Amino acid sequence: MEWLQSLGSAKSNSHFVRGDFDEVTKLPEKKTVQIGNFKIGLIHGHQVVPWGDLESLASVQRELDCDILISGHTHKNQISTYEGKYFINPGSATGCYSALNSSNTASFILMAVQGDNVTAFIYETKGEDFNVSRIDFSKNGEAHKVENETEEAKEDNEDY
Repeated sequence: MEWLQSLGSAKSNSHFVRGDFDEVTKLPEKKTVQIGNFKIGLIHGHQVVPWGDLESLASVQRELDCDILISGHTHKNQISTYEGKYFINPGSATGCYSALNSSNTASFILMAVQGDNVTAFIYETKGEDFNVSRIDFSKNGEAHKVENETEEAKEDNEDY
C-alpha cells in the first residue's frame, strides 16, 4: 500500500475500494460517501456478474442505497441510468487490456457535484485524438448530454 501512503494529505479527500487483485489490503469491498446531495456508492466491479451488467449493478445500488454507483473492472467508460439511478464506469486511465475488449480507450471521468446537480466530464484518448464530452444530470432524473465538449472549445478558441 505504498502508493496509498505516498498520497499524503490528498488521501483525506480520496476514497478507495479493493480491486480484484488487492487481497492483502485493508481497503473495503464497498463504500458509500455523501457528496453534495448525492449518496455515492463505490465498488471495483469484479463482484458483479456478469461484469458491467446494469441489473446486477442495480442490486448493489439498492444494497448500498445510493443515488450514484461508481464501478469499474470492464475498463470501458460508461454512464447509464437504470430505475432512476445513475451508474458510472470511468473506464481505464491507461486504456489497458480487458478480458471483454482488447482495444480499450484510455479514459477517466471527472464529476462536479453542486446541490442536486452533477456534471460529468468524460475524458478519452483515441490514438492521437483527445476528446472531452459532458453529461449533466440531476437527482430528479433529468439528464442532458453535450456530445463533444472539445469541439465546442475549438470553436470558441482556435488555440485549444
